[in-house]
Amino acid sequence: MKIINLQFPNKYSAKKKEFVLAMGYFDGLHLGHRAVIQQAKRIADKQHLKLALLTYSQSPAGFYVNDPVLKVPILPFRQKMQMLEKLGVDTIFLIDYNLTFGSQSPEDYVDNYLAKLGASVVVAGFDHTYGSLKDKADMKHLPRYANGRFEVYTVGECSDYFGKISSTRIRRLLSEGDLQAVNELLGYQFQTVGFVVHGNQIGRRIGFPTANQALEEKQLLPKSGVYAVRTKIVTGPLAGRSFNGMASIGRNETFGSDNPITIEINLFDFSADVYDEEIIVYWISFLREQVKYANAEALIDQLKQDRIDSLDLLKEIPKSKNYS
Repeated sequence: MKIINLQFPNKYSAKKKEFVLAMGYFDGLHLGHRAVIQQAKRIADKQHLKLALLTYSQSPAGFYVNDPVLKVPILPFRQKMQMLEKLGVDTIFLIDYNLTFGSQSPEDYVDNYLAKLGASVVVAGFDHTYGSLKDKADMKHLPRYANGRFEVYTVGECSDYFGKISSTRIRRLLSEGDLQAVNELLGYQFQTVGFVVHGNQIGRRIGFPTANQALEEKQLLPKSGVYAVRTKIVTGPLAGRSFNGMASIGRNETFGSDNPITIEINLFDFSADVYDEEIIVYWISFLREQVKYANAEALIDQLKQDRIDSLDLLKEIPKSKNYS
């Protein structure tokens, strides 16, 4: 898969029409996003064209809403690119979004970008917008701006019993710790990616050693608590192997109230040294809230129960479950 970085103003101009172009930020690559990409792929295959995506290196919404959480992606960029390649994307047109770029009129956006990317067909979700003047920068107006230079295909709403599948909804569910619902909407297991770093060794001293994960990229996390997880070792002698476990997100308040927030994973039936190795943690289900225990013995008793609860949950998740 090729990534082409676009600037503002745009200097890129394709020599021929060879793409079906899907456009959007695709935060999290959830089932709604996949419906858009899969429809674009079907059109591309039928017309013997390549599949391309026009997307952004950061969330456009983060520039217009005073909420720093919106600037943090659900899925790390590298994982997102890997998943897009698996979905059959040939080329990514990547825009470094900024307010100047976003202030273009919809007509200028089409003239300066969409019409110059070699697209025979442009595909997007029903609620996708582009450029300024949002009431005129929608999919209903796009055929007029295209003016015969490319076809337009709009993908309808993707929803379930509770409503529209959206990144906003997934973000809310993550903040509530509802990983089972999150994973259903994503169509894969929510994951954090990073490297194993040294911690304070408290887990080892109480019989529950942990691998502390330092995130490779900034990404959204579930709420503080304890979770059933499955962890894949990406590098080192154990690369490719996965292990059941339980993970904690929080400040470990039993041993002090000023501790930083950490991601600590206790891998079951595991004793190898994986310091500095890359791991992917797949978050399966919420177990309980973070609790400040009176002493280490009370914490140990709870961790024993957490292990039992985790194993009960994880035995229902086959190792072949879709992770991406």
